[in-house]
Amino acid sequence: MRVLFALYAEKTHLYIQVPLARALEAAGHEVRVASQPELVPDITRAGLTAVAVGRDHGMGRLLAMRPEWKSRFGGSSLPPFDVAGVSEWEGGVGYLRAGYEDVVPWWFRLVNDPMADDLVALCRSWEPDLVVWEPGTFVGAVAARACGAAHARMTWGVDFFARTREQFLRLRARDPQGLGSDPLGEWLGALAGRFGVEFDEELTTGQFTLDQLPEPFRLETSVDYVPVRYGIYNGPSVVERWLWERPARPRIGFTLGLSAVERLAGYAVSVPEILEALSALDVEVVAAVRGWEGPAPRNVRVTDFVPLAALVPTCRAMVHHGGFGTIGTTALHATPQLSMPDQMDAIWLADGVTSYGAGISLPVEGVSGKAVVAGVEQLLEDPSYAVGARRLQADLHAMPSPADAVGRLVELTAQHRARPVAAV
Repeated sequence: MRVLFALYAEKTHLYIQVPLARALEAAGHEVRVASQPELVPDITRAGLTAVAVGRDHGMGRLLAMRPEWKSRFGGSSLPPFDVAGVSEWEGGVGYLRAGYEDVVPWWFRLVNDPMADDLVALCRSWEPDLVVWEPGTFVGAVAARACGAAHARMTWGVDFFARTREQFLRLRARDPQGLGSDPLGEWLGALAGRFGVEFDEELTTGQFTLDQLPEPFRLETSVDYVPVRYGIYNGPSVVERWLWERPARPRIGFTLGLSAVERLAGYAVSVPEILEALSALDVEVVAAVRGWEGPAPRNVRVTDFVPLAALVPTCRAMVHHGGFGTIGTTALHATPQLSMPDQMDAIWLADGVTSYGAGISLPVEGVSGKAVVAGVEQLLEDPSYAVGARRLQADLHAMPSPADAVGRLVELTAQHRARPVAAV
């Protein structure tokens, strides 16, 4: 079958999709990845076939012009999604509606509208059987419906998109103002209508959702989740010789991810303070951080980049920002984790790790070098964290790998394919 992966230009989201795309190709299916021109070099470096659609979304330029938005977009509170983790939130539909009114124009419209015409045209021309889209690329669902393809979302964290949407619809149904406005539905309905596609909730949540972490990480929703184990792709990588050798002392990995520097407002914690504090321990620290200047503290190796898949297996503990890729890679190698989550989905991801007893989560507002050292010492000295990490690893390995999931995707695609929609 033909499979199209659709995503707006965001490198970390691409990296999440690569293992499944490769598995589909290895099984003999034809795969293309459609995104804005900015992402094409990263797609082709992953060995996948790229199709440039539309124009670049300009999120980076927007955030550069409005630095205060960087913190809002990358922080722990972004309405309406900040209430996704609250069970049966009853704060009123107005709060959620105002949140959607805010994020729809400067996030969803900004990244989707520039690629809509080309993506729909591509789907009508190439006629994929299945379109896989990341949760913010709603136009992937529109394009799939236009050409009659089955379509699935693929998560890159916990599914706060669907959880928030269900909270909003539940409260909106009780709205005494005759339901009131629906900023997401109105924008997406107008976008879909341009191509003869009728709006329904399937355009917001997909026909099914590929979820890459075990069930304890999930927020409560009615979505049809199809488990596909998280797969590792670190981008173009070189394993340096020092990673071949067994460290003389316990090794601690440290990373705060790519997005904080490349897209957002920078690191949310003091890297020099934390590394200086860790250097006092009888350990070796490997810190993957951008923009480090001057000599590193003793016992600390600072590098711009190191492939986590090569680093994590050599570590006794990982200290990180709670990012999806970092948590997934660390969990696959049964390494205890200390998370300092800042972004809202990172907070829920870190909660998932602690629910297994596989790590510690420190609220980013209270992070200090002293607190990190205390947490690392706890991970090293208390064997229960290693036991929890192995339990999490076992649950991950019990999920279908990307290769094992291909057959199920073929079945679901056959069930959900439909007739194309006539062009308007």
